[in-house]
Amino acid sequence: MVILNYRSPYLRRILSTNANKKNDDGILVHIKLPNIFPGIFQMILRYIYGGRLSLEEY
Repeated sequence: MVILNYRSPYLRRILSTNANKKNDDGILVHIKLPNIFPGIFQMILRYIYGGRLSLEEY
């Protein structure tokens, strides 16, 4: 979660809201993003973690 907090203000806001609801005890956090398709979100995560964006399959 540290990388997501650092690289994305949007995810930082969502994750900080979820962190306030419960303790940081290593439990998997589920985030609902109803307007983003899973494949697109996977591409966003690849960019956030790796700094590269590949649009070849689209």
